[in-house]
Amino acid sequence: MKKYTTNEDGWFCGYWNNSPLQIKYSENRPLKNEDAHCHKDFAEYYLVLDGTLTLEINLKKVELKKQDLVMIEKGEDHRIVKKSESCSYLIIKEKSYPNNKE
Repeated sequence: MKKYTTNEDGWFCGYWNNSPLQIKYSENRPLKNEDAHCHKDFAEYYLVLDGTLTLEINLKKVELKKQDLVMIEKGEDHRIVKKSESCSYLIIKEKSYPNNKE
C-alpha cells in the first residue's frame, strides 16, 4: 500500500513519488493560461466534481459540468480555457514522467 497527499499544486502522485500515473485535484485555483499541448503516448482524463469546466480539444470547445468525464486521446491537442468560480476537478494521466507534454 502507498498513501499519497497533495502538494501545493494539487498533484497527488506522479513520477516524483514513484507512481506510474499522475493524478491532480484542483479546487478554486486560479486558471493558468496554457498553450494547447498533446501527449503522444497516453490518454488524459478530466472528471468534474463540482461547477463547470471548458476545455479546448483539437480547437473544439467542450463544456463539462458536475459528474462529466472526458477522455483526451493520445495526440489530441488540448487545454483548459474556462472554469466556473467554484469548480473542482480531477486530472488523471495514464503515464507519469518529467516533461510529458508532447
